[in-house]
Amino acid sequence: MRFSFNQLERLFSSHHREFFVAALSITRNGAAAEDVVHDALLAVAASQTKPDNLKAYVFRVIRNKALLHIRQAKRIDDSGLVLDYIDSDSLAALNPEEKIFISQALEKIATLDAQQQQVLFLKIFADLTFKEIADVMDSPMNTVSSWYRRGLQHLQEMLNE
Repeated sequence: MRFSFNQLERLFSSHHREFFVAALSITRNGAAAEDVVHDALLAVAASQTKPDNLKAYVFRVIRNKALLHIRQAKRIDDSGLVLDYIDSDSLAALNPEEKIFISQALEKIATLDAQQQQVLFLKIFADLTFKEIADVMDSPMNTVSSWYRRGLQHLQEMLNE
């Protein structure tokens, strides 16, 4: 192992919600997302690789594990957990109208193509930079920013209807 368990523990403590959201944005299932995050952290802990950016590396492993989960399950369980993307403290502060709006916006996001969805979720809910998202998705930063821009444009068009 190229880094200490303390580093991984601190990273998980600081970013556990973002890790969960990243997995949830792909699996669409809360229990599966938790399993994916745990599997990814175990894989990172066992890895002999010393990544330049541990946080981006963990996000990439989470993404790969989530995609593997979907391939193995051969389906996405869309069980209506759209508000799982928002942490419980923020959710408690929302009024019913805001919850409905956010739920509808998340449902609209789910209609975008997979890359646009992932970029939007990682940017908005996991608070990653475009560089970090590019690393996670193994895509050029300009491509990632284009997916984000196009996703926002499509979302705005749908919400204006």
